[in-house]
Amino acid sequence: MNPIIPRRFRALVFLAIAFAGARTQARPIVWVVPALTRVGPEEAARGARQIELWAGRGEYESFQVIVRGAPARLAEAAILTSGLTNVAGHDISRENIRVYREQYVHIARASPDRGGTNRPLGPGWYPDALIPINDRSDDSAGVPPERNKFFPGSTPLGGAGLKNQPFWVDVFVPRTAAPGEYHGTVTIADQTGAASIPVKLHVWNFELPMRPSLHSAFWIFNDAADNPPVLYADRAENQQLLLEHKIMPLSADPANEREFIDRYGLNISLLKWFDTASYGHCDQPAAPPVAELLALKAKHQPDLPLYVYMGDEVTTCTNIFPLLRQWAANVRQADLLSMLTAVPLPELRGEVAGRGGPAADIWVLLPKQFVSNAADVAAARAQGGQTWVYTAVVQDSYSPKWAIDFSPVNYRLLGGFLSQSQGASGLLYWAVNSWAIHGVPDHWNDLVYKENAPGIPPGEGWLVYPGEHGGFVPSMRLKWIRKSVEDYEYVEMLKKAGRGDWAMQIVKAVAGDWAHWSQDAEAIDRARRELGAELDRIGSRPVSSRNTRPMESHK
Repeated sequence: MNPIIPRRFRALVFLAIAFAGARTQARPIVWVVPALTRVGPEEAARGARQIELWAGRGEYESFQVIVRGAPARLAEAAILTSGLTNVAGHDISRENIRVYREQYVHIARASPDRGGTNRPLGPGWYPDALIPINDRSDDSAGVPPERNKFFPGSTPLGGAGLKNQPFWVDVFVPRTAAPGEYHGTVTIADQTGAASIPVKLHVWNFELPMRPSLHSAFWIFNDAADNPPVLYADRAENQQLLLEHKIMPLSADPANEREFIDRYGLNISLLKWFDTASYGHCDQPAAPPVAELLALKAKHQPDLPLYVYMGDEVTTCTNIFPLLRQWAANVRQADLLSMLTAVPLPELRGEVAGRGGPAADIWVLLPKQFVSNAADVAAARAQGGQTWVYTAVVQDSYSPKWAIDFSPVNYRLLGGFLSQSQGASGLLYWAVNSWAIHGVPDHWNDLVYKENAPGIPPGEGWLVYPGEHGGFVPSMRLKWIRKSVEDYEYVEMLKKAGRGDWAMQIVKAVAGDWAHWSQDAEAIDRARRELGAELDRIGSRPVSSRNTRPMESHK
């Protein structure tokens, strides 16, 4: 018998989970864990029955609800999330709360283990894909039937014989929310009864800017091999999904730029994709004329910074260095930014062999290149250049990796506290849907990009899953990256408030350098709460005192 949800629950989010069977069997166990915790399919309950969150306005906070029961009982039940209210009568409505069913994926082959301080966790089941199971625009007691279906290719929990079903809960704090303490509940209900989990949210008195301070560029690939081709990169909803997670798609349709800037914080974009040199292919065409660059620029919004991606991993392509400097000169003359994935060697900076300025305004490097070429990085910054960071496969034994079988803090720290402590101002990633190129037969269970075979770690270039009609399904890893962008913003805001030196002391305690950073998720969250509490203190001071000397106790 299915549970009957009364009409009074219209103000709640009603989701179909999968759960229930005979009344005589034990009621399922329900508990909660923080966002940076993975719960395995057979893991025992950890005991937490409530969750406490802290966030500023314009920020996301997330947690997980775990339901444990015998696989035979996985049929139907409901998870109900209330809105959040405070004692003054202010509320954060349910439209700001989104729930996903976490999909376990199986990793059969581990990432390469290079020893050192950051090692893969190995094969096994990992919760990763996030199936959206409620629609914030829906105002019915239930949800549309299509939201209740498993996405194509996913494995129903009962079919896998697993005991735990995790759910991911996103809470967005509206920019209009009043500061204070808010309360709500998450309720799991089936025929045998219901279990409610209290949710407490502290809304701090500050607001994150709409446009993130951290720049980024994340590739979306089309599937040209399919018939007809699937144009993932051209779909506005896929670009919007990345923007909702505070990372920038490589490029956006100029027709959508205004909305993306004003509503979702688009802060930088590619001018146009030029066919240029890349690793192992050191052939660079002539630089596009300034007039061509200006004509392309005119198609975009005037307040959107634009860059030209001039070459990919071209540090060893010494034959094209003079040509790259000519590209950069033309790009600058058009008041655009030039970007290179390369080490800023003296020859590329224009300090050797003659003339011309630096070959890039934005230098994108691996963590190991920041370490091995520290003097070059410092020299590029002294010239006014930006330095961004990227990760790909497993190229060292110490820096954060973005493969599924590494700990969640790898995703949280790279673009957040580590980028702050190491002076990186941007984050690049080569693909969010690498399954669209050199494709695998099962996009849900064969999570290995095939191009260079066996050393490619699982989940490389893989931050979303294929949804319906060319859309994307997000992953937990995409959520952790979003949090890293918010972490970065905390530090930027404290710098602007004159508290940058103090903030960097907190940051460096958990993110000292590329080789020395904390794997302790609780320590990272404590650092973030300490930074947030200081922003709240600054935001809560009377206006007349906000430019005075910082309090002695905070030095």
